[in-house]
Amino acid sequence: ASRLRLLRARLRPRVELGAGVRLGRGVVLRAAPGARIVLGDGAAVGDLARIEGAGGQLTIGAESALGDHCSLAGAVTVGRECVVGDWARVEGSAVLEDRARLAAHAVALSGARVGAGAVVGSYAVVDGPVAPRAVLGRAPRSSS
Repeated sequence: ASRLRLLRARLRPRVELGAGVRLGRGVVLRAAPGARIVLGDGAAVGDLARIEGAGGQLTIGAESALGDHCSLAGAVTVGRECVVGDWARVEGSAVLEDRARLAAHAVALSGARVGAGAVVGSYAVVDGPVAPRAVLGRAPRSSS
């Protein structure tokens, strides 16, 4: 079944898959006209993930892992050896540099740039720069 999924994805003209790419069940790869999706060598995409390229190139670097139910949309760039957790979302022009980590349910909005080796914790929302090797937790709720 996984070979069939890879074959179908390789037949799409706006989708480029590197060697050893693994796609889970129910993965959606959709590139709008003029857009392109590139998955690097050894990238792994979890079950029911949605990858939708629009207005440019959506790139997932070599050896990166995307969790189940995650969503990438826009002209997103995910560097090498990154991890995008289950149910996480990356959109617009967000950039995850090499070895960056987005925990489960975290969100990187357009304009976000997560530095190399940085970790964004569960439920955190990022819309600007995160320093390399920084650890960012979610903002505490107000007590009002």
